[in-house]
Amino acid sequence: MSIHIQLLTKDVVSQKLLNEILELWNGNAKETAECELEESERNGIQEQLEHYIQSKYGAIYIATNEHKEMIGFGMASIKKDFIYDMNYGQIDEVYVVPEYRRQKVAKRLVDDLVNWFNDEHDASVVNVYVDLENDLALNFWEGIGLEKEFYMLSSN
Repeated sequence: MSIHIQLLTKDVVSQKLLNEILELWNGNAKETAECELEESERNGIQEQLEHYIQSKYGAIYIATNEHKEMIGFGMASIKKDFIYDMNYGQIDEVYVVPEYRRQKVAKRLVDDLVNWFNDEHDASVVNVYVDLENDLALNFWEGIGLEKEFYMLSSN
């Protein structure tokens, strides 16, 4: 099995790649929220993807298999902590299709995102938001060394 991880840049991105990410994102929505993305949501996500690719403060990595099929992606952004006057990295999305899970694809995506934080922005702190009911994700993030820091409460 040969997995390739690639940073999407203005030079390599295409509408085809963006559509493939949107399809994976839709698969994630079906899997975790048991619903499909609506057209307005797809449009908003596409705008977000394009913004990340254009900005020096956003990164999107894709994972492809030996047949050049997209099997996962990871997105991250740099945030500014004004209290401590420092940048930190926020991993916004990581998704791998089910048949490629437990093969270290997500770990490789995260490693590249963390390297991007460190190399491009000198951001050694990494945050990720995880649904408390998503045991698979919680186990993954804790398994690669992230620790629970605080709970965020919301009214949705």
